[in-house]
Amino acid sequence: MFRQRIKELLSLLGVGSADLARLAGCDQSHISRMVSGARVPKNGGAGAWRLVQGVYLCADEKGMVNALCDLVSCGDRGDADAVRRAVMLYLYKGEAPRGAGAPREKTPYRAFGERLGAVMDLTGLSNIRLGKALNLDPSYVSRFRNGFRSPKANPKTMSDLCLFLLDRTFEQGKEGELARLTGEPVEEFSDREKAAEILYLWLYSNDGGDSGPLVERLIDQIGFFSAKVKKPPLSFEAAADTEILADTAETYYGREGLRRAVIRFLGSVIRRGERELFLYSDQNMDWMVSDPLFRAKWATLMALSVAGGVKITIIHNINRDLSEMASAIESWLPLYPSGRIRSYYCKTPHRPRFSATLFLCPGCACIFGCNVIGAEDGTGMYRYDTDPAQLAAHGAAYRELLSRSGELVRVYRTSDLTYPERRDGSAFAVFGGALSLATMPEEVLRSALGRSGADEERKKYLLRLREERFAFLKRSAERGGFHEYAPVAAAEALPGGSVRMDLPELSVSYTPREYAAHVRRVIGISEELVGYRFYILPEAPFEDVKVLISDSAVAVSRLREPYLTFLFEHPDLCRAFLAYAARIRDQYSQDKLTTKRILERFL
Repeated sequence: MFRQRIKELLSLLGVGSADLARLAGCDQSHISRMVSGARVPKNGGAGAWRLVQGVYLCADEKGMVNALCDLVSCGDRGDADAVRRAVMLYLYKGEAPRGAGAPREKTPYRAFGERLGAVMDLTGLSNIRLGKALNLDPSYVSRFRNGFRSPKANPKTMSDLCLFLLDRTFEQGKEGELARLTGEPVEEFSDREKAAEILYLWLYSNDGGDSGPLVERLIDQIGFFSAKVKKPPLSFEAAADTEILADTAETYYGREGLRRAVIRFLGSVIRRGERELFLYSDQNMDWMVSDPLFRAKWATLMALSVAGGVKITIIHNINRDLSEMASAIESWLPLYPSGRIRSYYCKTPHRPRFSATLFLCPGCACIFGCNVIGAEDGTGMYRYDTDPAQLAAHGAAYRELLSRSGELVRVYRTSDLTYPERRDGSAFAVFGGALSLATMPEEVLRSALGRSGADEERKKYLLRLREERFAFLKRSAERGGFHEYAPVAAAEALPGGSVRMDLPELSVSYTPREYAAHVRRVIGISEELVGYRFYILPEAPFEDVKVLISDSAVAVSRLREPYLTFLFEHPDLCRAFLAYAARIRDQYSQDKLTTKRILERFL
C-alpha cells in the first residue's frame, strides 16, 4: 500500500525521485528505495516526515496544493501543517501516525551564521559587543549571523573572530558547553591550541561554497566604490616625465622597459588628445602593481585619459579563476561612471607558454610584446610601433581577438534598468531592501507620488516603470519563476514614516495603510502566479544595492549616487551568483501558506 501511494503522489505531481529528494533534503537513493518498496519508513518517524515535507514542498512549488488536498482528502487547505498531516494519513492509510505534526526544527548549525550565533549566545555576546571587540560594524556582524555574509573574504577577520570567541569561552569556563556544540570530546578542549583548531574548522567548514565571499566582495565594491573616486594621485608632469615622452626608442626590454614604454604611450595619448585606446595583456601584472610609484603613475595617466574623453576597450585576462575576474572588474570600478570603459573577456582557450601584451592607440602608437611566460621581467622584449602600416596590422589583430570575446560587464547610468529577458526557463532571483515597485499597487504609487514633490514627467515615468516591471515579473513567473528576497517592515517603524519605498532615485516612505495595501498585493500575486515566490529575510543583505540574478545575466544596481547598474553575463560569474542565491533560498525557504500567514499580520 505504501509503495503504491508514493507512486500515486509522484504521478500527480509529475516528478521523479531526484526532485522529491531535493525538496525532502535527503539522498535520492532513500526515495528510490521507498518507491521500489525496498524501504518503508516508520509511520510518524523522521524519515516519513522528510518524505511528507518533500511531497508538500513539491506541490507548493508547482502550484498543486489544491490537487494534493483533493487526492489526500484534506479539508483544511489553508493550513500547511494540516495538509502535511493528511499526506501522512494517506501514505499510511489505516494506521495512526505517532506524531501530532511535522517536526519544525531546523537542522542545527548547518551554516556558518547559525554556528556563530550559537557560540555568541553561549558566551553572552551581542552584535554590538562582538563588533566593538573586532572593530566591525554591528550590522556586518548581524549579516554574518543571518547567512548573508561570510568572513572568508578576509582571513585575518576569520582568525580574530575564532580566537576572540575561544578566549571568551575559556574566561567563562564554558569549554564543556563549546565541546558539546562542536560535537567533539570535552578533553580535546583542555589544550587551547587544539581547541582553536577545532573551533576554526567547525565555524568555517561547509560554508555554502567558496563563491559566496567573492559575490559579497564584488557587490560591496559596486555599492561603495564612489568613495574611491578621487583626483589623480599625481600631476601629469609627475606621472609622465618629459625625458620619457621625448624617447624615440623602437624596442624596450624587461619590466622597467615595459613601464617606460607605457608611460610614453599613455602620456602621448593625453598630449595628442587621442580618442581611443585598445588594451590587452595576459602577462603577470607584477610589472604594474609591484611598484607603488609606478602604479600611481599608471592610475594618474588612465584617469587623465578618461577625463580627456578617451574611450577604452579592454580585453581582460580571466582564464584562471573567479577571483581573477572579480579583481579585473574591481580594478576599473572608479572609471566606470565615465561611461567610457568597455570590458571584455576572451572566449578562446589560453595556452600558457607565451604571454602577450597589446596596447594600441590607432593613429598614434602601439606597444606589443610576445614573451615566454616567466621570462618577461628579464629578457622580455616590447616593440613600440608608430608606423601606420604596423598600427593597421595591430588593429586587425585586436579586432580578431575582440571577435572571439564576450562582454564582461556593461554599465548603465541608471538604477532602474529594464532587465534583459531570459533565454530559457530558469528562475530570476531578486534581492532588495524593500517590497518591490513591480508588486506595488498603482493606487499606492499614485498616493506616494502625490506627496513626493516629483515633477509630472517623473511621476509618469515611475507609473510606466511600475507597469513594465510587473509585466516582466509576470512573464518571468510564467516562464520559469520570479523569486523576490526582501525584509518586511517592523510594525513599530511604519507609523514613524521610516520604511522606504522601492522608488528609483526618489525618497518616499510608506504610510501604514499603503504598506498594508502593498502586502495584500504581494499575497494576491503569490496566489495568482505559481512561479512567483516571496522570501522573507530578517534584514536587507546589502545596503543601497539591488541584485537580480539568473543563469544568463546578473544585474547589480546602485540605489544612491552615482546611480548605475552593472550587468554581467559571464557564465562562471552567473553560476557564482546563482550559488549564493541558492544558499539564501535554502536558509529562508518557506511554503506559500506560511509566508502568507506572516504577511497577514500587516493587514
